[in-house]
Amino acid sequence: MTDPLRVLMVTGAFPLASETFIREQAVELVEEGVDLEILALRPGDGTWGRRDLDVDLASRTRTANLDRPRWGRLVRGVPRFARLAFRTPGVALRSVSPRLGWRAMSGQLIEIAAALGGPRRYDAIHCQFGPMGRIMLPVLDAGLVTGPLSVAYYGYDITRELRKHGTRVYDDLFGRASVLLPNSRYLGERLIAAGAAPEKVRLHRLGIRLDDFQPVDRSDRNAPPVALAVGRFVEKKGFEHLIRAVAIAGDRSRFRVRFVGDGELRPSLEALARELGVEDRLEFAGWLSNREVGGAMRDADLFVAPSVTAADGDMEGMPLVIAEAMATGLPVIGTRHSGIPEAVRPGENGVLIDEGDDTGLASALIHFSDPAVRREAGGRSRGIVEADFNSRIQGLRLASMLAEVAGRR
Repeated sequence: MTDPLRVLMVTGAFPLASETFIREQAVELVEEGVDLEILALRPGDGTWGRRDLDVDLASRTRTANLDRPRWGRLVRGVPRFARLAFRTPGVALRSVSPRLGWRAMSGQLIEIAAALGGPRRYDAIHCQFGPMGRIMLPVLDAGLVTGPLSVAYYGYDITRELRKHGTRVYDDLFGRASVLLPNSRYLGERLIAAGAAPEKVRLHRLGIRLDDFQPVDRSDRNAPPVALAVGRFVEKKGFEHLIRAVAIAGDRSRFRVRFVGDGELRPSLEALARELGVEDRLEFAGWLSNREVGGAMRDADLFVAPSVTAADGDMEGMPLVIAEAMATGLPVIGTRHSGIPEAVRPGENGVLIDEGDDTGLASALIHFSDPAVRREAGGRSRGIVEADFNSRIQGLRLASMLAEVAGRR
């Protein structure tokens, strides 16, 4: 009998309320029989859900705190180094070697060693986001973990990171990783343009649990339709353009818009709504629980994702909230931005506009003011999600790719 595949999943902060897709992916791997451990480089702000508890994700998680003040890491580092040196002196010395850079010298590698409980070997090491892959290179070089490396890319890590750190930031990682897993074809193209070997780049979409987002019959609604937009109030979400589009459309669109989320731009967005005289057609609902977001989707008639490229280069990957909305049978207005066109397909389930095109977005709102148009487009959304964004299927594919990385296929 073959032993279960032993995988280390490396995350940033975990669990995070805003990154439920990573927990879903972890749950799917465990349910597929993977012996999973999670290395969280920072404590998260989220709570465990029922399915997380069912597979005991909490006990599988080893949490470091790379954001701990340096003096705190160094104080803790002395006894931690002594314990590691007693068991594996070579690994302990490498973990503080100046050759491994400032993470070693500042005690971050010893922090990781303490979280792991000592050197460990895995069949595969799967990093969530490119920067986690970069962090793991000195961890591997110190001998704290051994195993082949895979790295998933989701958006900012192949857009903003290149602008911030330079186009060669991933050269070493690209060379040493066994496989690179972008969650859209667009991000795959960006990886190759940044120097990744094409044969290492393999599309791996994120998925949602279809049981959590059931189709909704919206045929008998008579109230003014609701357009829903969900996400943090940050530049790349493009919510400013949706507010401007509501003003441009005026009475030609019957939609009221409900924003779910919050963030640094909320005051300026509320001020813009007042300035344009459309505040009575908008609702700022704040953050809602996952269950409440599902309810907002059931109550909505249209989903809008007006994403844009931020001034610092930050971009979306393929926001899973779009797939969640589609699973309930909502038509979608999206932008030609990153992986969004891979889910929002003109002539099938939605309309695509250029980034920042307020007039085009207004026209799309007017277009979907017709209930028959919404029903026809929304009727195709569920099938797209079932084919391309089903978490069970994507979990199987990831387990298969990790087994391949481990030499099991």
